[in-house]
Amino acid sequence: MESQKKPVNDIRVGFNSRTGGLVNYCERLLKENNIRELNFSAVGGSIGTLVTAVEVLKTLHPGFYQINRFATISYQSVEEGKKSEVQNQRLYPKLEVKLTLDKPAKTGGEGYQEPLDEEERKKLLDIQSKRREGRGPRRGFRGRGGRGRGRGRFRRGPGFRGRRGFRGGRGRGRPMRGGRGRPPM
Repeated sequence: MESQKKPVNDIRVGFNSRTGGLVNYCERLLKENNIRELNFSAVGGSIGTLVTAVEVLKTLHPGFYQINRFATISYQSVEEGKKSEVQNQRLYPKLEVKLTLDKPAKTGGEGYQEPLDEEERKKLLDIQSKRREGRGPRRGFRGRGGRGRGRGRFRRGPGFRGRRGFRGGRGRGRPMRGGRGRPPM
């Protein structure tokens, strides 16, 4: 049996997909491969990422017609020994979106959206550029402050030295066997 290769313009949005990565991939397809149609599909929790990516693409590239199709997928788990009995069945929502630069033959109806007006698109681009200007330079993964900051106030564990440099935390040593920090007699 031959393995059928999936077309490059069929994009499945997964749970771990990032909006920026999807937009960059689609822009590369549009520029390098001269593709005029993009087909997206997402199931369950990844639908929000799909909607965001599609709206960003429609803002960045004028003239996209959008056709949405909603469906439901059922996943069934079957007990190993019994093939005839369905153990558990779950239903998940599915969204398929087709973005095309060519006007579709069937316009109107459920799920069809016209391209954005040029004025509305420019307003959205202005809002996006102002939002980017308001941000400062990107910070590293440590958050604010210099070394050692931003690790949490109550971090305890092996090797924790506390404020004063000795074990125990807030300026006191660990109690010894005699209780209350006195040495045993």
